[in-house]
Amino acid sequence: MNKELIFLREPNLLFGYGQKSEDPKDGLTLFGPYETFPLHTIQVGVIGTEEGIALYKSFVERIKKPILSPDERKRPSFPGFDAVYGITWPIQPAYQHILNRDEIDRLLGVSNLHERTWRIVNLYLNPIIRVSQEEDVRLDSWFIVVPKEIWRRCRPRSESSDGMMPSLDKIRAFRDGQTILFSDMQAEYEDYSRMVETASDFHDQLKARLLQENLTIPIQVVLEPTLRFRDKYRGFEYGEKMKAHLAWTQSATAYYKLGKLPWKLADIRKGVCYVGLVFKKYERGIKGDKGYACSAAQMFLDSGDGTIFKGNIGPWKSQDREEYHLDEKAAKELLSMALKSYYEKNNCYPQEVFLHGRAGFRNREWEGFNQAIAETKADTKLVGVVIKGSAKIKLFRDIEEEACRYGNLRGLALVISPNEGFLWTRGFVPKLSTSTSLEVSNPLRIRIDKGEASLRQVLEDILCLTKLNYNACIYGDGLPVTLRFANLIGSVLTAVDHIGSRVLPFKYYI
Repeated sequence: MNKELIFLREPNLLFGYGQKSEDPKDGLTLFGPYETFPLHTIQVGVIGTEEGIALYKSFVERIKKPILSPDERKRPSFPGFDAVYGITWPIQPAYQHILNRDEIDRLLGVSNLHERTWRIVNLYLNPIIRVSQEEDVRLDSWFIVVPKEIWRRCRPRSESSDGMMPSLDKIRAFRDGQTILFSDMQAEYEDYSRMVETASDFHDQLKARLLQENLTIPIQVVLEPTLRFRDKYRGFEYGEKMKAHLAWTQSATAYYKLGKLPWKLADIRKGVCYVGLVFKKYERGIKGDKGYACSAAQMFLDSGDGTIFKGNIGPWKSQDREEYHLDEKAAKELLSMALKSYYEKNNCYPQEVFLHGRAGFRNREWEGFNQAIAETKADTKLVGVVIKGSAKIKLFRDIEEEACRYGNLRGLALVISPNEGFLWTRGFVPKLSTSTSLEVSNPLRIRIDKGEASLRQVLEDILCLTKLNYNACIYGDGLPVTLRFANLIGSVLTAVDHIGSRVLPFKYYI
């Protein structure tokens, strides 16, 4: 086998005034965000307990000021939100809703996990609905402040028992019209049906039900320990360098959810879009259809911003392995939505579309994708790329008379054929003087499965796409953004039934 080891330079990012930097923190500090917010002050609504809202105010007050780090190279200091982004984040919320902690504790005592999560989500969801319908207040975003106990008790592995909820068999019988109920029991069973048909994760269900209600003000869910600058697992207080890192991450997320890009890719090719395929097994509630999954697509443009397209729920899971594949019709419909959205934004179709998936593309789904391209009557090139994470291959340095404390460089690639190679997206970063991996890192295994393209160009594009995690202000991620949030997006899309197929920006899902 003819192997070639190559090194790909670190992609640059674009910030304010057209300036470039490879590090998001450096770029924001020196030049400010790529897109500026049109107003001088942001308006934030906050929902939480009395203690949670007080923590929110103290957190905002803290990140408005510099947080100095003792390690400027690995964990740079945070200059302060107003200084970085050029806008004011008021300490006092534009709107606040105080939740009763006793009521939360009472609902946390509900034995059934689905009912418990449903009713606690209602505590946060109902005020947002009411404000959108009745209050004359302009809000740019919502902060959802969550006590640690909700995070612990309202997720899939939380303790649960059937409690007083009817059995799934009884609910199925009710839905099929096989039971005769008193009128006062019908509303109760309908309520239980909705509970069973929702996911038991607080974050996913709240996001999904907001989408279901057509509420388009983005939310940021944050735990009370985070606002205290404390670890949510063990409760210890962060040191100053981790406090600065947390301020960077929370502020970048908040700014992105205002609808503005903190940074974008500087050297990405024009007229190219990247579409990551999302599949999430559908095994919740009274349906229980084995092998069924929800399909979706994430499209990222050369600007770096993303859009989510919900596909169909169908029998996409393979019978013999843990893989998902669309049929011809579903593949065509999914890519057609992405192409239509691209045209609406750019008044033209893309020159190239790269489909990123975790499994090889079967002939029937590839034919569906090609049909979507053919219907546009545009000269669009389609390439299918398979990306598998954490390939079990190690690369070690062998240098005489040198203490090798770190492994390979981020950006190294091992080419094993014209269509396949390994790419290290984690590893030693000279600028940071440290590694982004806690151990000798594993690479991504990347293969051009369908279509034709330069492997080096594919590897360079994927390395670029590891720098678009706006949910964490980090130097580079281990996965490209087309796959990084696939599980999270799938969980939100399957958290409730009848979520609809609206095309929405990426910010509503993270």
